[in-house]
Amino acid sequence: MDTAVLDKSFPCKVTLDKLQYGNKKFPNGNKLGVSSLKKRVIGIVLSLALMLGTAAQAAESNPVPVAVVINGVTMEHFSAHADQGTTYVSLYGVTMALRPDAMITWEDGQLVARAEGLTLSARIGTNYLVANGRYLYITGGVRADENGDTLVPTRTLATALGVTVAWTGSVEFTGGESPILSGDQFYNATELDLLARVISHESGNQPLAGKIAVGNVILNRVAHRSFPKSISDVIYERNQFPGATNASPNAESVIAAKLCLDGAVTVPGALYFNGAGKSCWASRNKTHLATIGGHAFYG
Repeated sequence: MDTAVLDKSFPCKVTLDKLQYGNKKFPNGNKLGVSSLKKRVIGIVLSLALMLGTAAQAAESNPVPVAVVINGVTMEHFSAHADQGTTYVSLYGVTMALRPDAMITWEDGQLVARAEGLTLSARIGTNYLVANGRYLYITGGVRADENGDTLVPTRTLATALGVTVAWTGSVEFTGGESPILSGDQFYNATELDLLARVISHESGNQPLAGKIAVGNVILNRVAHRSFPKSISDVIYERNQFPGATNASPNAESVIAAKLCLDGAVTVPGALYFNGAGKSCWASRNKTHLATIGGHAFYG
């Protein structure tokens, strides 16, 4: 791990007892006593410590290159990059190595890969990868390297391509014949529609993370013993989401619903939400978990 190295020529050690400025009068007429000067020196030392700490933290967060092995062959032209617990890899490089039949193009500001039974797309800066109509959440977002290559997390890409990935000191991908099941096959159309309508009604003007959080509340209720056991029953429970199913979902609410159904979570354990800063039963009786945009979430 890289660490910040202190220049030994820098006079970090300051012996305050040897400062002999006394009550020397400065040109502006003010007097600076030893006590005041000590405070200034201490401030300088603390600032230096903060700067060194920030430099060390920045060094630790720098992406570390990691070798990529695909079906037993080490890739020579690209590598993965581990950054704060997530390993990113070239979408182009891995897809071409696993699916040589793929046609990869740049369309409408995003990278698109097409092969038999597979369509992938990723737009730099968004928080998801689209694979065969499935929306796979990426917490840190789709990234680009210094050359503009599109980078996505290794596990997300492995899920999309239908391959296995393992860490053995390098990133090893194995397989490549069975891509992810399509969205038409995976999503229940009725549940998707209901979830998207509620998300749009409750948080249509909120950021994507906030939309996902509302979806999380519904799915968490389905999994909780105190609530009904289906998306439909949770949504139609009396006095819970009145009028929500009459909404026409906007595009991002549909995306958020798909992300939720594919496992995206922004507020684990959330069972309730309300306007941020507003009093309600949950705010008075449950634990505040997070505030995203204009909503507070409780569990």
